[in-house]
Amino acid sequence: MEGAIGPEIESLTRVIDLHSLRILVAIDEHGSISAAARALGYSQPTITQHVQRLEERLGAPLVARTARAARLTPVGALLARHAPRIDASLTAAATELARALGQRAGLVRLVSVPEQVGPVLAPAAARLAQLQPHLDIAILEAPDAEAALAMVRGGRADVAVTPSPLDTRDRSRATGLRTSFLFSEEVIALTTADAPSADGRIDAAALAEQAWITGPGTCGDAVAARVGRVAGARDITVSRPEAAVALAAHGRGTAFVVESALEGVDLPSSLRALGLAPAMRRRTTAATLVEAAQIPGVAAALRVLAAHQPSPVGVEAILDARRRTTAHRARFAPLGPTHLEENTMALTSGTVARTAAVTVAGALALAGCTAPAENEPTAAPTVAIGTDTGEEIDSITVALPGSLSSLYVGAESGILNYYVASVAQEGLVAVDSTGALQPALAESWEQTDDVTYVYELREDAQFQDGTPVTAEDVVFSLDMARDETASPGLAYYMTNIDTVEATGDHEVTITLTAPDAAFAGNMSTAGAAFITSKAFWEENEGDVGTSDSLLLGTGPYQVTEFVPDSHVTFERVDTWWGELPKVKEIRIDFVSDESTRLLAAQSGDVDIAFNVPFSQSEQWEALSDMRVEYVNDLSYVGLYFNTGVAPFDDAKVREAIAHAVNRDAYVSTILKGHGEAATAIMTPESLGSVYSADEARDILGGIPQWDYDLEAAKAALAASSVPDGFEAEILTPNTGPQIGTAAQALAQDLAEVGITLNVREVPIEEWLASLDPSSEYGINYMWYFSTLGDPAEIPSYLIGADNPAQYDNQEVLDLLTQIGAEKDQATRIDLLVEAETLQAEDVINVPLWWGQSATGFANDLGLDDYSAYTFVSTWPALLYRAG
Repeated sequence: MEGAIGPEIESLTRVIDLHSLRILVAIDEHGSISAAARALGYSQPTITQHVQRLEERLGAPLVARTARAARLTPVGALLARHAPRIDASLTAAATELARALGQRAGLVRLVSVPEQVGPVLAPAAARLAQLQPHLDIAILEAPDAEAALAMVRGGRADVAVTPSPLDTRDRSRATGLRTSFLFSEEVIALTTADAPSADGRIDAAALAEQAWITGPGTCGDAVAARVGRVAGARDITVSRPEAAVALAAHGRGTAFVVESALEGVDLPSSLRALGLAPAMRRRTTAATLVEAAQIPGVAAALRVLAAHQPSPVGVEAILDARRRTTAHRARFAPLGPTHLEENTMALTSGTVARTAAVTVAGALALAGCTAPAENEPTAAPTVAIGTDTGEEIDSITVALPGSLSSLYVGAESGILNYYVASVAQEGLVAVDSTGALQPALAESWEQTDDVTYVYELREDAQFQDGTPVTAEDVVFSLDMARDETASPGLAYYMTNIDTVEATGDHEVTITLTAPDAAFAGNMSTAGAAFITSKAFWEENEGDVGTSDSLLLGTGPYQVTEFVPDSHVTFERVDTWWGELPKVKEIRIDFVSDESTRLLAAQSGDVDIAFNVPFSQSEQWEALSDMRVEYVNDLSYVGLYFNTGVAPFDDAKVREAIAHAVNRDAYVSTILKGHGEAATAIMTPESLGSVYSADEARDILGGIPQWDYDLEAAKAALAASSVPDGFEAEILTPNTGPQIGTAAQALAQDLAEVGITLNVREVPIEEWLASLDPSSEYGINYMWYFSTLGDPAEIPSYLIGADNPAQYDNQEVLDLLTQIGAEKDQATRIDLLVEAETLQAEDVINVPLWWGQSATGFANDLGLDDYSAYTFVSTWPALLYRAG
């Protein structure tokens, strides 16, 4: 048989067993047979006999013994070196088998340096235990990062969480391991010195004459190296960060520590906590054996660690960037937060997905070159929708392609959370099918000056428990949305609010700190306003959106049951100010697996299915009792380059990659025509308040483009700092197989140019973490879903302050400031086109496509005015029985 191993190799593989390998590793680690026996729980004679039998079968000595010690021979060391990976692979297989048989999930061992056990491992372990109660979790401590990594290499730990040297992306320490970027922390200066600072930041050189607190427990040595400071006689050396903080708090010197060192610490008012200018960051990564990453418990731990974020500290310059990142991250992926379910297939399907991606990528390469007519997408069959019969509908079942653990959007703010919360809650205003604002809880509103908005509430508005809505309830709800602890997913969108006041029994006045043309939309449930009862919130001590507290809102449906990661049910109420909806009861099932959703639809158990995957669209379209409707969904997919990572700081390198992007082929082949090749970060629909669809496309098409041209790509690379090519890695989220397929296609084209692009599919939590500008990834995907459709929303994130590309263009920042204050929409769009033109010329973002969403509907269920905005307002009120 082709590829079969020879008889000599086969005989050796039969001799080697996992137990023998573990014995050799233990002897190597402990230095004697007796110590290895104690560690493994066996007697010394048993271990000795086992080693002797193995040596006889192999015909080679494995252990060199002395009276008091033992060491491995070269052959023994060779076997021991392979042991951790063999152990990990077998453990992965055994763990999956145990899960399939309903047995325990196994053990995961987490190791870190002492200062990260508390702020990182402890909360991660608690979350992991909550999500996987059958998993045993061990917390280990290593004296330093190198020791932690050695424990993973030696099979004594599964995941090492370690800090990297400041401001470096050196991955050489983790050679042979699979590394995942988790987060970065800024270095903070703690000082009582009256040195000049601006915007919450200080140049460390301005503190050079002060006594410094340095040593392993601080970042002082790295900061000193940056500014060229020589140690002074008054300096103090410490080994723990808490010691540095305490000494600084008592005025004994200036300390430099990372953010987590201040967690839970109350600093005296005399001590200044300042970010550095320029900022310094320490990166934290997780490392594991490549084989161990496939063990479900290890994979689950990596996902929880990737979702972890350091606790915020009271440095406004740092908090503002953190708020921006947290809020925008919620809009990236269409499936919202993913959860660690008891689903072996979900954790191990990456290989299958990658294999499929390679296959499709090959087809894509051919389609891109030849564009044969038979590969052109065909239009979905048109299904006639009957007229409204006026009948009431007893119940409908909705299949949601993801899982929710909280109903409160402020706590968990994925796009699907918006869809669900909008059933029960309202904002002051609502968004109609064109994106225009309409009355909701506020029957009218006006902007009295550049920064003041006055809302008149409906006098008949009630919560679902029958209590009236008061101005105090609205003020309280908005204050909670502004609170980054209570509502981390919403707080950023409210940071421009100065005051929220009840200025009458049914009047609320909001004053901004600066003009913001996009603010009005944030007062809808497509933005950040989810009005609830103050009494309800306080009764539940702010823990709302859970299975115990549920939600209380003013919409036409009340939550009656919520089982996290399973389903939520709603019943129609008669307290809503609007017309009574036709549907009496709604059940939303969380069905993450695509095939399971399709089977349910084929069985007639689904009335609405959100986000039908394009890979299954033909199967859904073939259902006799359902139809699929497509709509442009305000989503943007594109590449971006982190200009802080070499060689992507070279514009010619970025240009070379931009010329290898075959966006037309991506849309026709991967999306099957259900999307549009993008020419800008803004979507055409976001210009709809001023321009028609054709006019919008013409305007956006005028932004500089980089055409698909591999010869031009080769020429650009030849003129770059790496003319002979280079190797890089790009991550794709496992919730977006179409993005992974596009990445594989890009990698094929780049290989012809001379660039090796390694594509790695990862859980969405790890992909989201990689978007941090401090990560080591120089090329990445952006996948963003807008809910408001404001033309400035996505550009302000991708090219504005604290953008993920580390793109620093003052002219662009000035334009975005003007855009924020400009009331005239046509002028705003002109300014945005100017800003996008500048970034396009610098090749920072490369647009790929503007997306569509596909929704499955039962044929006898109609929906009025279906659009990109439908499901972020009170959408069940638009449903009717079609006849």
